Amino acid sequence: MSNPVVSKEETSPTSRSTVDLPRWKSVLAVVAHPDDESFGLGAILDAFVRAGAAVEVLCLTHGEASTLHGTPGDLASVREAELSEAAAALGVTRATLHDHPDGALGDLCRTRLATEVVTTAESSGAQGLVVFDIAGVTGHPDHVAASSAALLAAETLNLPVLGWTLPETVAARLNQEQGTSFTGHSAGHVDLLVTVDRARQRVACQAHESQALPTSVLWRRLELLGDTESLRWLRPDGGATGHPATLANLAVRVDAAQGRPMRVEYRGGDQFDINVRGHIISVDQPVRDGGDDTAPTPTELFIASLASCVAFYARRYLKRHDLPTSGLAVESTFEMGSRPARVAGIELRLILPEGVPPERLGALLAVATHCTVHNTLESTPDVSITLADAPAG
Repeated sequence: MSNPVVSKEETSPTSRSTVDLPRWKSVLAVVAHPDDESFGLGAILDAFVRAGAAVEVLCLTHGEASTLHGTPGDLASVREAELSEAAAALGVTRATLHDHPDGALGDLCRTRLATEVVTTAESSGAQGLVVFDIAGVTGHPDHVAASSAALLAAETLNLPVLGWTLPETVAARLNQEQGTSFTGHSAGHVDLLVTVDRARQRVACQAHESQALPTSVLWRRLELLGDTESLRWLRPDGGATGHPATLANLAVRVDAAQGRPMRVEYRGGDQFDINVRGHIISVDQPVRDGGDDTAPTPTELFIASLASCVAFYARRYLKRHDLPTSGLAVESTFEMGSRPARVAGIELRLILPEGVPPERLGALLAVATHCTVHNTLESTPDVSITLADAPAG
């Protein structure tokens, strides 16, 4: 689906900041720290507000690891107040501040962060997300983690994502002059050039008094950018990935029944998190096999899937016939085989509640035996395992 734009003729005479913006009625900006919404995205968010969109901000940390710069008070509280003032200056309708550790977002489970983004996006009715470019723009790993979580949330909700970036010439100039580590993109990798009015952005930046020092590189960056900001489609409308780098993190994605996405994401060691429609299930390996034993193994989850499916079908049968269900349980054991490594045998014991009449036992067992997972094992499905497209070099 193409993204409609707002032309100069459709804007008010006082605004030059809505050229080439998608016509989203509600926008959610996902950032790592208080001031990211102003220092980085301020002019873009102002442009959306001027175009008539309701803009909300989700900030994942209090920015408590930053220097206080002589501002009195607890830094986390100071920065929370600064965010509130800056958001008001930009016309943001709501700023939500979470309390994840500043400087350590990359150590957190991305699927858990994405679940928080999903919750905020759904409550705001967001039609699109705005984030820092996938490489983080400034070089701060928290920016990368915040954008990565937002992209995963966007996949879950099938929402488009715009990433704020810098022209590579501006990034190079700043790095040379200031010793910074900005990343940018050439004109061929920029999708939208937006003409902006920076008046509200500058007011919002000044609201972050603990951070917006006169010597800050922020002011030089705004000077070099002039009245133009650059955006990339990290996830365009329609769901295709705009730029291959957005899938750089290790993940296995499966299209489950009815198109609902399931994602298995690497956490470290032998640990993985499985995201099933926002529900997080973890897997690990026993210590004897090199893991940390923080969660069941994938094989144990496979057995658990069969056992719980049997229990589900048994419960449905009992309920349908007005029979007792309290005390229903399934116990399971399994044996491993080799060459190839596999589950060679599974034994399930269906423990029934008291009061189930003997004449019902045969039918109950037949229903439980024909649960979906057991049927799948009896009629082996076709399984396709492929490699995702490699990122462009």
